[in-house]
Amino acid sequence: MQNQLATAGTPLNAEGNDLSSEPANRLMLAILEEALVSFQRGLNSPVPEQRRQFHEVDTWVASGDTDWPFSFENICAALLIDPDYIRTGLRRLKHEAFSRNSRCRARRLRRERIYDRRGWRGQIK
Repeated sequence: MQNQLATAGTPLNAEGNDLSSEPANRLMLAILEEALVSFQRGLNSPVPEQRRQFHEVDTWVASGDTDWPFSFENICAALLIDPDYIRTGLRRLKHEAFSRNSRCRARRLRRERIYDRRGWRGQIK
């Protein structure tokens, strides 16, 4: 009876057991959580290391590889998560962040300072 009383959002396997009770599944869940946090943290980060991690996660999620035990596809399969659902959400986040970033970048370019050999010459308005 206690196996049937899982908290909301806790994945259950076919027998009704909590998937997070197995150490391998907890490790896979931790890897997935860290990847999603790194993705979100690196979206518009000025820090090169965070941007590098963002691109690594983006490549990892986009890959359909199943040869490696901790590939995105295998982790989603083990945790009973639809990988396309996560991919769609991450694609949407990336699109929103990049479109918002391009609007800010365009505004900044108008206010660039112009320098020549003699120094400051004014602003572009």
